[in-house]
Amino acid sequence: MPMLQCWWGGVILLSAHRDASGVWRWLRHRIPCRLPLSLLPRRAAGLIPAALLSGDSTMKPLFFVHIPKTAGTSFRHGAERAFGFDKIVYDYGQDASQTSVLTRECMYGESPDPWRLYRRSLDNQAMMLAGHVTAAKYVPLCGVDRAVTFVREPLQRAASEYSHFQRIHQYKGSFRDFMKIPLMLDRQSSIFKGVDVEAIGMVGLTERYSESLELINARFGIDIAQREDNRGKPQVGELHDIAPEDEQEFRKLNPLDLALYERCRKLFESRIQLYRDNLPFAHARLTQFDAERVGGWAWWEGGADTPVDVEVWVNDEHRDTVSATQLRPSMARLKLPRGGYVGFQLKVNLSAGDRVQCRVAETGQWFPPGPRRVAVASN
Repeated sequence: MPMLQCWWGGVILLSAHRDASGVWRWLRHRIPCRLPLSLLPRRAAGLIPAALLSGDSTMKPLFFVHIPKTAGTSFRHGAERAFGFDKIVYDYGQDASQTSVLTRECMYGESPDPWRLYRRSLDNQAMMLAGHVTAAKYVPLCGVDRAVTFVREPLQRAASEYSHFQRIHQYKGSFRDFMKIPLMLDRQSSIFKGVDVEAIGMVGLTERYSESLELINARFGIDIAQREDNRGKPQVGELHDIAPEDEQEFRKLNPLDLALYERCRKLFESRIQLYRDNLPFAHARLTQFDAERVGGWAWWEGGADTPVDVEVWVNDEHRDTVSATQLRPSMARLKLPRGGYVGFQLKVNLSAGDRVQCRVAETGQWFPPGPRRVAVASN
């Protein structure tokens, strides 16, 4: 029976192909092991992150992007119990009581220094950076693969934040007045500006919090328990009552948030199905599809060194397979796996209206979830 000999002297038995894939999920960010690849089934061996193979025990902290009213307070309180309060560095703004002393010293003095904050966090063995910040703020430090967030159906999220402002800040305006405040327009999508959600380590859904938490725990090898805190409604699935005319106005004002949530919902459906099938998820996006080229990027969750093989499909026919091994310098600030060599491109001859979609050869994961049509060339 294959075995993994780990640095603490213990042995993990791998009884089957399926078990091996499950073990790498659990090991990859928790226990540094030196893994003899000859003992692993091919698929599991290829997906073990390089940090485990080298025995490097350095663990970058998670970066939790806390979008207001998405069950983020429950998540961070669960993280405090799992990691310890002193192992989490908070940034909720200069005037917020939750903001850590370390963050105030490094980020809100005369000379803000994000790198100093990061190095001090590592020195303190911090497990997570978290706060009401944009995704772009700390991704260059922690890496996009260590980022975690939750999104929520936009109308319900806005109604929840409105209720919070009434309850905590004594806001007296109507819901329609509230939704027109510039800060509240496309609130969630503005937080992800400059960072594609497909690249983020894990994007959970508030409406499916339990499943999201299960995926996060499995992905990062942690054990955060489910809690419900700071809630205006007693249950995640309970809906705010909203007047039809307010809903109509909201949808006109927030097209980006509505599109983002649908994108994240489909991404989550794909990811949870792969998880149930015991298959690895690939962070992947189609970024170019025109008359001459199809291109994008892809890498395995967990930062494995093995490149992703991508099938390019046109009008429901497999056109070719390429490996995602090209450098993507424009994404360097995200600290991508494989040193940024995660891009793919295929020369093609397409016509306006052709349907283009890609699929991960190893697992059958489609991206985007539905085909894209080649646009008519402009004169």
